[in-house]
Amino acid sequence: MFSSMVAMVAAATAAQASDTTRAAREAFTACLRTYVNRSIEGGMTQATFDTEYPQQCTAQQQAFRDAVISRETALRATRANAQDQANLEIEDARVNFSERFVPAQAGQAQAQAQAPAAAAPEAQAAAQPEAQAAAQAPAQPQ
Repeated sequence: MFSSMVAMVAAATAAQASDTTRAAREAFTACLRTYVNRSIEGGMTQATFDTEYPQQCTAQQQAFRDAVISRETALRATRANAQDQANLEIEDARVNFSERFVPAQAGQAQAQAQAPAAAAPEAQAAAQPEAQAAAQAPAQPQ
C-alpha cells in the first residue's frame, strides 16, 4: 500500500513537472481575470467590454500560444494541429473570462434598478413623521 502511494505521488509530481504550459497559462489567465474584474468594478458597458477585451493580454496570449505549440510539437503533433490546439485553449480561456463579465453586468444593472425602488419606501417613511407633525402643529394652542 505504501509503495502504491509513493508511485501515485511520483506520477503526480512528474505530471506537474511536465506541464510546460503552466506558467504561461497562469500568466495569461491572471491577466484576463484582472482585466475582467477591473471592468466589472468600473461599471464598463457590455459594448465597451466587447470592443476592448480582444486587445487585452496579447503578450501573455502569445507566450501561452508559443508554449502550447511547443508542447504539442514535442508530443509529435503536426504544426497545424499544434496551432489548432493553441487556438482552442486560448479561445476557451477568453470565453470563460468573458462569460464572467455578463452575469456581473446583469447583477449590477439589477442592483441599480433596485436601488431607486428601495430608496422610495425609505423616503416615504422619512416624510411620514414630518407630515404627521405638520398636521398636528395647528391643533396645538399658540
